[in-house]
Amino acid sequence: MQKMQSGVAQTKKELGGVKKQIQEEKQRIKDIHKRESSVISQLNDLDRSLSKREKELKALNQQLRVVDRKVQKANEDLQYLNQTITSQETFLAGRLVALYKFGDAGMPQVLFSSRSYEEFLSSRRYLASILGQDRQLIEDYHKRQAFIGKHREQLKGDERELQRLKKTTEQKRAEIQRDHSEKGRLLDSVRDEKRIHLAALKDLEAASAQLQALIDRLEKDLRAKAKEEIFISPSKGFGTFRGKLAFPVEGKILSTFGKNENPKFNTFTLQKGIEIRAPMGTEIRAVYNGRVLYSDWFKGYGKILIIDHGEGYYTLSGHASTLLKNVGEDVQRGEVVALVGDTGSLKGPCLYFEIRQRGKPLDPLEWLAHSRAR
Repeated sequence: MQKMQSGVAQTKKELGGVKKQIQEEKQRIKDIHKRESSVISQLNDLDRSLSKREKELKALNQQLRVVDRKVQKANEDLQYLNQTITSQETFLAGRLVALYKFGDAGMPQVLFSSRSYEEFLSSRRYLASILGQDRQLIEDYHKRQAFIGKHREQLKGDERELQRLKKTTEQKRAEIQRDHSEKGRLLDSVRDEKRIHLAALKDLEAASAQLQALIDRLEKDLRAKAKEEIFISPSKGFGTFRGKLAFPVEGKILSTFGKNENPKFNTFTLQKGIEIRAPMGTEIRAVYNGRVLYSDWFKGYGKILIIDHGEGYYTLSGHASTLLKNVGEDVQRGEVVALVGDTGSLKGPCLYFEIRQRGKPLDPLEWLAHSRAR
């Protein structure tokens, strides 16, 4: 009987282990499906969250610096006030000793030592003035003591605020680190797992179609307002600079216009622009004079800037970390318009760059001066 019970217990234990493996496998499949479903949407949400938290961290750091300076200044002021009141205490102690020695006999002494009534009145007024000054010094001393007490309380409050800000800043840094880690895991899965890689490509195709729709809409709006709104370049025109435009950033070209192959998974993508690797925060410059048509987030491309250069020509810069120009602003050739980032990018910090004419994509490498390429 005991042997049978032992066997049943062992079977239950093994069954429990199998159930646990099944649950773990179900969770793994669920995680894969989650990553497969709208990879680009997840990346977009993570990038937006990171951007928001980094902006909040920047504001917190600024507050931290202000309060830190305030605390340092308060400590310096308190040290000076303490030195001043110590000197005042020493001086008043001497005055109190003198007044004690003067005592009740002071006034008769002044009376009998005076040679005339007028001299007595004069001496009395002088003595009263001295005593009045002493009273004022004592009052000032008490006021200064009260001020120092208030100053100390304010300093304690500032120090508490400083500690609170430091704690909040550390929490915000931890949140940013978690987002970076999650983004890293997502990008690793796109690079390492074929199913997720294919899902990401599918999402990018959808994002590309949405971008095309946006550009078509902008083009339509421009044509509707052509007489009053369309940007006209004062110089020769964008079309005359084919093969002569400076690169928006210097760096290694990661992908080219048209068909690009991924040898690891034997997959192909059709790209309407080029990607140029550059360090995070590198300045992105306008390749030609123009006016900003769009400056905002766009799923699949991160933060993007679209510039109208006249004659139906546009350039698009994507994956930026910071957009420095707003819609409607004019820009000059060579002017810094954004900073390189990795928003919406599957390849890390880089610039996604397009040139279009009336909505149709053109090969940027046919328009950019090849001496700047690497």
